Amino acid sequence: MDLEHELLAIERPLWTNDAAIYESSLVEDAVLVFAETGVMRREPALAAIRQENADGRRWAEVQFDDVLTLRLAQDTALLTYRATARWANESSRIAVLASSVYVRRDGRWKVAFHQQTPV
Repeated sequence: MDLEHELLAIERPLWTNDAAIYESSLVEDAVLVFAETGVMRREPALAAIRQENADGRRWAEVQFDDVLTLRLAQDTALLTYRATARWANESSRIAVLASSVYVRRDGRWKVAFHQQTPV
């Protein structure tokens, strides 16, 4: 499997907004940046996702376009794309430019940084 497909296989499930998937996919010192929340570290982000899950907030659909992958170093890679997504409880879609930096830890790619910018 090439790098792009390998990283997308990790990234797509994150768009289900499942806290367990985030927990297994983020490094301990991960940083996430969202327009709605600003900069978040791993544990506060997981707590927020758990609360969203408790409130029934999950993504119903997502489409990735303009995907680019760049290996920054042997064990570091950048994945960037445009996502169009819809929350299950909403009828309208949102569009964001998203970037994730992946690092290989213990032989497995994990997210060290993720940012979404509304477009």
